[in-house]
Amino acid sequence: MILTISRIFKKIFPKKYYDQIKKIYNYNYRTINYDLSKDLKFNEDILVSFKFDIDKIKSRLNTLNYSYTDEKLSWHYHLFAGLKDHFKDKKINILEIGTFTGEFTNFISNIYKNSEIYTIDLEDNDDFFLNSYGRDDKKKLNEFKEIRSKNLSNKNIHFQSFNSIHIKKYFSEKKFDLIWVDGDHLNPQVTIDIINSIDLLNDEGILCTDDVIRDTKYKKNLNISMESYFVLNHLEINNILKNYYLIKRINKNNFDIKKYLSLSIKKNNNIFI
Repeated sequence: MILTISRIFKKIFPKKYYDQIKKIYNYNYRTINYDLSKDLKFNEDILVSFKFDIDKIKSRLNTLNYSYTDEKLSWHYHLFAGLKDHFKDKKINILEIGTFTGEFTNFISNIYKNSEIYTIDLEDNDDFFLNSYGRDDKKKLNEFKEIRSKNLSNKNIHFQSFNSIHIKKYFSEKKFDLIWVDGDHLNPQVTIDIINSIDLLNDEGILCTDDVIRDTKYKKNLNISMESYFVLNHLEINNILKNYYLIKRINKNNFDIKKYLSLSIKKNNNIFI
């Protein structure tokens, strides 16, 4: 039936319109029929291999008004909620590169209440900062800063504004147990951030990176690319890191190309065993 309709459409529509109809149909068909359970199992198998308690992750998310099954929620929330099992009640230093609105900063500050959260972002007058997310509009900039200020109000959050290329200068005498890299996703900055983060990690520290693209079909744009994957993979090949990847979101858009989050530990560390 579908093949017959396709043949009819191909006869009555010009090629460019037929190709558009076919593309829309294929997208909708593949989306509707995409099996989310496989992606969910993929992520949960990794969490369980780290000996994280899924029920505790759900509980921690619910306590802070996040849903474990929210298709829009990135799994770095799940991951950091799970890492609490690893660190237990130990007071740790956590570094976040890329504060944005501070929503995730606020989340981890509540999960790790006994720990210190250091988060950095570009200065408010930086051209890249002002020319992204509509912040060149003064009203939107003020609204953004108001939201960020509210999210960063917890006492265990320490916010600083500077370009992360200088991060080792600012933290020359401090090491971190957990680092979240979510700044510029393009080279050279993403490579610099990852390399600097390794230097700032404690021996058994954990490095996590956002928006890792592993599929060569993904077209590089102004915000994202495969470059973080290339550097992480290169570091693993050269016995610097051991990398694990979780699917970023469990939703039907994964039928096409998936984004990932990485969890990396220094090679030969058996901290999850």
